[in-house]
Amino acid sequence: MNKSKIKTTNSLRFKIGLFYSLLAFLNIIFFTVMIFENQSDLLLKNFQFQSENLANTILTDIQSIGLTKQRDESFEVFRKTLKLYEILQFSIFDSEGNIIHTEPETNSGSESKTIPESVLKKTKEVSSDKEGNLFKARYSLDLNESDFTVNFLLPIQLADGMEVFLYTHFNISSIQDRLKQLYIQVGYAVIWGVLFHIIFAILVYRAIFKRVGDLEVASKDMATGNLEARVNWKFKSDDELDSLGKSFNQMAEEIQNKVTTITRLNQEINQELQIGKEVQELFLPSVKKFKKFNIGKLYRPMREVSGDLYQYFQVPEQNFYGFFLADASGHGVSAALVTVVMAMSLQSIMKENPAPIHAINSLGEVIANRLQASFFATGVFVVFDEPGVVKFVNAGHNAPFIIRPSTKEVRFIDSSGPPLGMGDDIQYSLESFPVEPGDKIILYTDGVVETPIKEGGLFGLERFTEIVLENIHLTNAEIVEKAMALLDEKHEEYKDDVTMLVLDVPE
Repeated sequence: MNKSKIKTTNSLRFKIGLFYSLLAFLNIIFFTVMIFENQSDLLLKNFQFQSENLANTILTDIQSIGLTKQRDESFEVFRKTLKLYEILQFSIFDSEGNIIHTEPETNSGSESKTIPESVLKKTKEVSSDKEGNLFKARYSLDLNESDFTVNFLLPIQLADGMEVFLYTHFNISSIQDRLKQLYIQVGYAVIWGVLFHIIFAILVYRAIFKRVGDLEVASKDMATGNLEARVNWKFKSDDELDSLGKSFNQMAEEIQNKVTTITRLNQEINQELQIGKEVQELFLPSVKKFKKFNIGKLYRPMREVSGDLYQYFQVPEQNFYGFFLADASGHGVSAALVTVVMAMSLQSIMKENPAPIHAINSLGEVIANRLQASFFATGVFVVFDEPGVVKFVNAGHNAPFIIRPSTKEVRFIDSSGPPLGMGDDIQYSLESFPVEPGDKIILYTDGVVETPIKEGGLFGLERFTEIVLENIHLTNAEIVEKAMALLDEKHEEYKDDVTMLVLDVPE
């Protein structure tokens, strides 16, 4: 069964219509049967009464005719008397079954007809005894109630004293007419019952289901985003459905107003976020002065603004190059504001003293004091200030790693302290690692490794390391693109900002 059939059979309109049709059908049948049975009982009783009455009347009328064996004047009187009672066919025969008269008369004579054996047997039951009165009420009536016909057997005496029997088959015309009238009346009753239920169904449909259908259509229109959908029937009944329709229109009006307001506010917020994004991008550094590091970077905010921050620093007279990556707690506007504070503070600190330990410690104090421990951030500072050595300060950040392409050796740099802003008296340490030109340093935020993937679990550091190693022969920009492509393919939902930095150790 397809969905449309399931939907139709589950419809309240369909269920009520089916139940009502069944109830109407049973109701019509019930009353039709009741009427027919009652009228049939009356017809049967009337049939029995009229049959008995007609038999006694015929018996009275023909007893003085003096019928003979010849078709003479007495026979014509006899025939006309029976005709008055619509008896046009009859036979007169003796106790041996010999036919004396028959009507209508056959072309070959009366002897060509025979009396059924069952009728001959009944002659013995109605034959007058020797001492009895010939014209007492003795006759046989076989009533056929299926077609309201009568088999009538009556003993009579001819003028010469011979006992013969009159046998005829007739119907009661008034009963037949009444039966026809009964069928017509039952037909009228059925037609009226059908029309009544149809009219009632139409009234119920127009009074209830049409308005319910309008409510359903308006509701579906609203569900598809048409907030101007309303029910528009004429509210004349002032009943429960009219009240429901008015309430729906009021609700729809209120929803439309609220959504309009929310949409307007959302547009204003988006405009402000776009401005915030542009402002935040002003704090992101240019790579022009750092081309020898072949920087490959990817910076993808989860929303318009990001809680990730990266900064580049250079002190030419000291041959100092620094790379800073941080991830503020939270998402959206609050995290973005923290990154702005961090960027401005770090730039000011580095102008005063470019030492990485001093910069990290001072930045931690600024975040802790200004933001009062409401926010914190993880960060890692990478410093190049002497040949063959790279220095790291890791403040609770995801472990950066160094890859030597020639051997594919990987070295992870663990954290050297808690996140920035956890306290204003925390001191961090600077760790040094030997490197060779061409070694690659990979920095990233937790939006890379902690993104849920479709097959379950997280993208993970191991998967991220593998994709970098597989593409270590490519440029840093291509490595970042490959890693991001795999993350886009595997991810189920992004829950954080994503930032990657890949650097070459220069010669």
